[in-house]
Amino acid sequence: MLQLSSYKRRGIRSTLQSFSRILVRNDKLSLYTFIAILWKSQLLLAALHAPENTGINIGDMYFTIPPVLSHLMFILFVVSIGLFFKKKGRRYYLVGIQVLFSLLLICDLVYYRAYGAFLSLRFLVHPNGFNPLDYNLWTFLRLFDLWFILDLVVIGGIALFRYNNMPIMSRRLERKRQPVLAITLMLLAAGVVSYEHYRIDVKDTTDGQMMFFNLSWAPFQSMSDMSPIGYHLYDGLRLFGSAKTIKLADQEHTQVQTWLASNEEGLPDNSYKGMFQGKNLIVIQVESLENFVIGEKVNGQEITPNINRLLGNSLYFNHFYEQVNNGTSSDSDLLTTTSVFPVRSGANFFRYPTNTYNSLPKLMEGMGYQTISTHSEPAGSWNWVEAHHNIGYQTSWDLRRYKVDDIVGLGLSDESYLRQLGDKLTDVQSPFMLHVITLSSHGPFDLPEKTRKLQLDPSLDKTIMGAYFQSINYTDKQIGAFLDKLDQLGLLDQSVVAIYGDHTGVHKYYQDQVDTIPSLENESWRTHSLQLPFIVYSKGIQGEQIPTIGGQIDTLPTLAYLMGVDKAKFEPTAMGKILVNTNRNFTILNNGTLVGEPRDAERAHIMQSFQIADWLHESNYFAE
Repeated sequence: MLQLSSYKRRGIRSTLQSFSRILVRNDKLSLYTFIAILWKSQLLLAALHAPENTGINIGDMYFTIPPVLSHLMFILFVVSIGLFFKKKGRRYYLVGIQVLFSLLLICDLVYYRAYGAFLSLRFLVHPNGFNPLDYNLWTFLRLFDLWFILDLVVIGGIALFRYNNMPIMSRRLERKRQPVLAITLMLLAAGVVSYEHYRIDVKDTTDGQMMFFNLSWAPFQSMSDMSPIGYHLYDGLRLFGSAKTIKLADQEHTQVQTWLASNEEGLPDNSYKGMFQGKNLIVIQVESLENFVIGEKVNGQEITPNINRLLGNSLYFNHFYEQVNNGTSSDSDLLTTTSVFPVRSGANFFRYPTNTYNSLPKLMEGMGYQTISTHSEPAGSWNWVEAHHNIGYQTSWDLRRYKVDDIVGLGLSDESYLRQLGDKLTDVQSPFMLHVITLSSHGPFDLPEKTRKLQLDPSLDKTIMGAYFQSINYTDKQIGAFLDKLDQLGLLDQSVVAIYGDHTGVHKYYQDQVDTIPSLENESWRTHSLQLPFIVYSKGIQGEQIPTIGGQIDTLPTLAYLMGVDKAKFEPTAMGKILVNTNRNFTILNNGTLVGEPRDAERAHIMQSFQIADWLHESNYFAE
């Protein structure tokens, strides 16, 4: 890990010592403000992993090693601004900062209890994203929160005294401003923060052991990496930077219009049109489900026996490819429900959660469907609830809607989650669209021993591939139980069930470990094909394997067409194609590789896809 030079360390230490002497001798309120902000920041971080977020859990305050010096510099910067003021002005500034910061942390903690996320300046611009689940946020206040404001009673009383009655502050210092010292300290703070951002985020000198100004999928990690002041500063900068909506130039706007128009094939309808019209649509997005396990056996046992049994009554698209980018699972949500490729830089659900799209839930709502999305994670993870709200789901069920009674992997087990979900569906009126997102088969696939049901050779069971097989087999079992429950409720006859993987799993993140496995029962399992299963099941239909090459971008057009939505309502906005009604037997992968053999004109068209998608997102094109 790169360290500051001894010269720089001595310079920083000397400056801080000088500042400390000035504060201790002459400006005790500034010193107290510094300490109070630091203490309250730590109190917030310690509460995030405490039971019900109402206590202190010091052991889990930091997800990775934090840039502690920068955390202190943020506070120093804020306190140093007070040196521009004199007399009562400095006192009012410091007390005011304490009051505002304390209230901000209370609001952050309340919002975190509700959504697993924190307040954002974007809520001022897009207020509909503030409370998408319509919670009564007052009910999330706790007595514990008084710790953030108890000291303010004392400080408030002191602030009411006249200057001559305040021994806590020195007349000699308060008679004048100290702009030179203020600027020096602020430049020092900004310099240290900039340097640590460069070495940690830009140059990655810590080899991923530290994170600073990088958003994590989990807001609590971002908060601990940046500190509360840094987090909200970064949030504000993003609002006017990477998350800012742009206006397309006339030429760019014309290019988008032309591309979308030329993406429509204009083919006549065929027998697949409206094949499942009127049925409930249940979409199951399975964590890390790759296509190579479908129909496969290991040591004589089916890896996915329950999904396999669906194939006899399913449309099975067996050349279906992963197309997610930096947003991984959240990009799958976006691709499959909006048919727009994700942005090349950052993640859509963090950069543009309030964007408007012509989405699958909106199309189904237009046909009289109730639309619901559900995930066994907090609403703030990948910011999925706010994004789903703006994508168009009428209702979302996050982790708070479930009893956390069984933990597997990263959270609530798929067994408990899907069982409780089945119970919930008894109160849902048909027709409905339900988007289900599973979690238990997430890497590193370390299932509890009691859930590992495949009898594998020990040499395989101890490898990452064996762990992956066990995880997928576990989730497959829970999907089977969920569908059996729907059958018992009489819902399966009235429904069509679409199943696909959100992205590849064992090959996407653990290829280096896969390559070191001495031998596999099937050596083709080593290959990262980037293929996902896409299966559309309905009781009573004749199973069919459809070899058309496609990807996640094609999910919306295909499902909408099968459900009977008029093509004119989605083709003008979709970047994908209808896999059961197309002459295009090719697709583009996230790295720009083409699969299939398009004609020259088609090649030029599809190679523009990512630039067109960036413009769509960055301009919020569909809101026009």
